[in-house]
Amino acid sequence: MKYLYVPLYRMAVSYLYSFGRRWSLIEHMLLVESTVAKHTATELAAIANVPHRLVVEALINLLRANWIEVRSDNDKVYFAATPAGQRHAKEKTLPERLQKDIRWDSVCVERLTGHWMRADDVDLVYEKDLPADAVKLSALLHTFEPNDATLRDLFRLNLNESLEPATPQFRTPSLPYARVGIAFNEVQVGLPPNAPLGLRASLVNASAETTDDDNAAYSAKSYMVQEVARDDLTADDIIVGGAAHLQLLRASLERAKSTVVVHSCFLSADTLRKLLPDFERAARRKVRVELLWGLHADPEVGGPPRKFSDAANVLAELPPGARGRIRLSPHSSGSHAKVLLYDDRETGQWITVVGSCNFLSSEFDWLEVSLRTRSALFTSKVLSRLLSNQLPAVGNWSATARQLNHIWSELKMKSRTHPEVGEYAISLVTDYDHYECVTLARDRASKEIEIACDLYGLSAETSVLVPMETAASRGIDVRLQYTRPSKFLLEEGHEPAPAEIAKRGIKIVRVDDVHAKYLGWDEDNLVISSFNWMATSVGARRSRGAEIGALIEGPGIRTTLIEKLRDTRGEKMSQAAEPLDGVIPS
Repeated sequence: MKYLYVPLYRMAVSYLYSFGRRWSLIEHMLLVESTVAKHTATELAAIANVPHRLVVEALINLLRANWIEVRSDNDKVYFAATPAGQRHAKEKTLPERLQKDIRWDSVCVERLTGHWMRADDVDLVYEKDLPADAVKLSALLHTFEPNDATLRDLFRLNLNESLEPATPQFRTPSLPYARVGIAFNEVQVGLPPNAPLGLRASLVNASAETTDDDNAAYSAKSYMVQEVARDDLTADDIIVGGAAHLQLLRASLERAKSTVVVHSCFLSADTLRKLLPDFERAARRKVRVELLWGLHADPEVGGPPRKFSDAANVLAELPPGARGRIRLSPHSSGSHAKVLLYDDRETGQWITVVGSCNFLSSEFDWLEVSLRTRSALFTSKVLSRLLSNQLPAVGNWSATARQLNHIWSELKMKSRTHPEVGEYAISLVTDYDHYECVTLARDRASKEIEIACDLYGLSAETSVLVPMETAASRGIDVRLQYTRPSKFLLEEGHEPAPAEIAKRGIKIVRVDDVHAKYLGWDEDNLVISSFNWMATSVGARRSRGAEIGALIEGPGIRTTLIEKLRDTRGEKMSQAAEPLDGVIPS
């Protein structure tokens, strides 16, 4: 095993949290009963058919809140609601009585990709303790992001605790190293389970310069070493087609219990106007809709940027009663992600959809692909990224950020108390992780690899063609699909050359009206994302969580997508995929 020493910032961090017990259903019922009749504790226990001691403990809590009081009448001691208790008894849920406190913890951020880790999850070594032959990696980052989503995920919260909307406070950092062991092209020791694929890939690549014979072999062990969400997916959870995504959005607004969160890269006044009736019906049921967006302009389209005011003016057409529940974030997230979240009123579960569809700007007439999952762990991770991009560098949090933080705190608690189960493993894929997914496909595929996206751009050569040429040299059937060449590629005087690409063992075809972005290999591996595999370059200028997707492992998951694509496209889609320079689409 080869050991690398990864440069870190280590520091103490404080965060504000709230704590306190929530009211139970029995306490709420006793409060309501105390507003309509006079009862002793014994009578209340008999009415509720619960143990006498349980009633006494609940009454003590209500007494402490000053919502009930003890009265006596004809030698009988009974309980009755106070005026404050009578007001609260009419509410759907009793207000929480919470306190606030500050907690300190020790965290590290590695200086290669900027991923946060708890200090006690890594093997720390300081400069003076490094061995003489230590392989020290050079730091690429010289600052850190205090509002990073992965830092929030590390904060330790007990049951009945939630994170308050406040920026963490840091002490002066020290500069240790993390000792990481690599063998068989895998990080074996030294990183926590939640380390992203991109970080693991960068360490394996750094180790390759001094690789020994053991490291050169492919590993048979699973690469799903990060903290993995699980779910029992069906074919209905792979959403294919523009019309299906419009139906999904409308169904989420209809099925939501309290909240719908939509993140779209762009905003379109026409799309929002089409959705106004659905927004209004959701608002009438007292559902809050949070609309998030990433960019004012599509660099591929050109022309003037879309005005935020146009979208805001459309929402202003809603009736006054609904307008306050449909909230358009005034702040750009800078993200290209496409996400839909809502809490299902029938199951009580939070549903997350990630994929390629711009729900707030699409005309829903192109081919889109998304994943739907009920995993609380995956939902909390996605929501944490959305929240991170809504937080200001300084100053107060917006109402949108506070609402997202409230939901995230609930999901964080639920994911800790409800173990993930399911036949399919689902890993969050963000930013640099997408490059590692291409590498995984290159190294792990045994039969075939398929990559599809909207754009073919300048980055296609290094991000896709080179690794796919390596896969093709191993006898893997590699197929690429795209809809249009990037305007920046055309400005350079280049276009995709299918005949030349075919000489490298790669089949490439141009198809019509495909906005989907997916990568799959063999039968059981699939990545569904917002990432344009052959056009997007992830850089430091982009926001964290600018691209969000899911890596799914499980029996026949890619086969399921293939079948749904075939059903959606039909003969029309196969005819639209015209062969280029003699390359026959498969």
